Amino acid sequence: GFGWLSNEVALAWVHERVPDDYHPLPDLFFSHFPEIRGAIRIAEYIMIILLVSALLVMFTHQHRWIVIRRTFFCIAMAYSFRALCVTIFQVPVPSVNTYCAPKSNSSFELVAGRVVKMFWSAGIEQLRPRELCGDLIVSGHTLTIFTAFLPLSHIYHILAFTALFSILLARKHYMIDIVLGYTVSTRIFMEYHALAASYHNGTFETNPLSWSWWSFLIPYFESDAPSNFHNHLLLYNRSTTRVGAKNVSIKKRSFE
Repeated sequence: GFGWLSNEVALAWVHERVPDDYHPLPDLFFSHFPEIRGAIRIAEYIMIILLVSALLVMFTHQHRWIVIRRTFFCIAMAYSFRALCVTIFQVPVPSVNTYCAPKSNSSFELVAGRVVKMFWSAGIEQLRPRELCGDLIVSGHTLTIFTAFLPLSHIYHILAFTALFSILLARKHYMIDIVLGYTVSTRIFMEYHALAASYHNGTFETNPLSWSWWSFLIPYFESDAPSNFHNHLLLYNRSTTRVGAKNVSIKKRSFE
C-alpha cells in the first residue's frame, strides 16, 4: 500500500516539473523502431494476464500467506525506490504525441485530488486516460511484469518480453526505464529470497547480502516460515462422500 501510494503522490507532484519545452531524449530503440501508439494495449493486457496468474499461484499455494507477504514486500520495496527516482529525475516525455494535462500548481488540494483520481487505476491506461506525465525513470509496468512472472513457467518469459517491447513501441518509456525496471525488480526479488534461504540455513549473519539496510526485516518476515517447502498448489476436486443426506465435495488435491 505504501509503495503504491508513494508512486501516485510522486506522479501527482512531479507533473508540474516535467520539462515540456524539450524534444524526447535520444534513445537507441527509438532510432530503429517506429512509434506504434496502440501497442500499449498489448503490454497492459499481458500485464493483467501475468498479474491474474501470479495471484492465482499465490492464493492457491499451500503456504499462501508466506508467499503473499514475500511478494508484497518485494513489490513495496521496488515501488518505493521507483517513487524516489520519479521525484528526483524529471525528463521529457518519450513521444511528441503524448498528452500531458496543462500545468497548474503544487497545492496540497491539487495533489490529493490527483492521487484519489489515479489510485484505483493502478497505473493501467486502459482504466483511465493518461493525463499526468513524469513517472518515467524506472518503469512501473516493468516492475509489475517481472515481479509477476518470476515465479511462473517459461512461457511467461516470452509474454513478459513481448510486453516490454510493446511499451517501447508505444513510446511510454525510454529504454533506460525498462532496463532499470528489470534490474530493480529482479534484484530485489532474488536478494530477498537469497536472504530468506540464508536465514533458514543459519548463515544469515555471514551473508554479505545481510549488509543491506533492509535486511533486518528478514527475521521478522521469515520467523514462522518453514525452512524448506515445495511449491505445491492446492486445488479442490469434486469427490462424492456421504454426509448425512447430502453429497459434499471434500477431496483436496495438490500438485507441483
